[in-house]
Amino acid sequence: MMIRKYILCKWQLILTALLMANTVPSFANVETFIGKAINAKGNLEFIEEHRANYENDQIASLKTTYFDAEYNKIGEITSDFSAGIPFGSYDFKDERLQYIDGAKVLSDQILLYARKKPQDNIKTKYLERKSNQILGQGFHPFIQENFDELLQGKTFPAKLVLPSRMDQFNVRIRPVKVVDERLRLRIELDNWFLRLFAPKIEAEYEIETRRLVAYSGVSAISNASGKNVQVSISYTYLENSSLATLR
Repeated sequence: MMIRKYILCKWQLILTALLMANTVPSFANVETFIGKAINAKGNLEFIEEHRANYENDQIASLKTTYFDAEYNKIGEITSDFSAGIPFGSYDFKDERLQYIDGAKVLSDQILLYARKKPQDNIKTKYLERKSNQILGQGFHPFIQENFDELLQGKTFPAKLVLPSRMDQFNVRIRPVKVVDERLRLRIELDNWFLRLFAPKIEAEYEIETRRLVAYSGVSAISNASGKNVQVSISYTYLENSSLATLR
């Protein structure tokens, strides 16, 4: 039981990274889209507002803001892809729990940092930079860059870097099936034994636009009690970049 609890806890932290991904077609300079997370009871758990910026047809930065069901801000993450895809330096803050973490991409290393509570010292660690590492919001750009091969059935291994754990973990991104012109992908631990205990996480992409349209799995941000819960999220793309239109 203790082993299973540890595996589930670790995988919940790993799943955080995918939901922080954003999606923008290459012809847009800025695009905004909204995700509404519904929990197992059918209630609105939280709302995500994603803004992505492109420069010269390449993703430059991403920002995700989280709101509770009453539209009060509860957290945000910002990413900078100046070091290239999928190496996104980022800063994350949970405003309810006052938890922070992030990563800074250097020339040959990655600096990780995390702090659980305001009174705690900030923990740091350096990792050697590798070509197959993915940080924070780097999942989506990685998927877009390899979309054609994923559509053809190829599975991609990667190392997911997690400042919250001061470590990196072997994961894989694999296609599951095509349904209604959507490609369904599964992100899972690379170790077959650990996969037996880990929650399932899936994301659906519209094939024509390569937009993220649906997600199911553990929430990327904790609830007010500090727990990550199972959610299903559908995404709406906004023309006028206004969250108010969906309230």
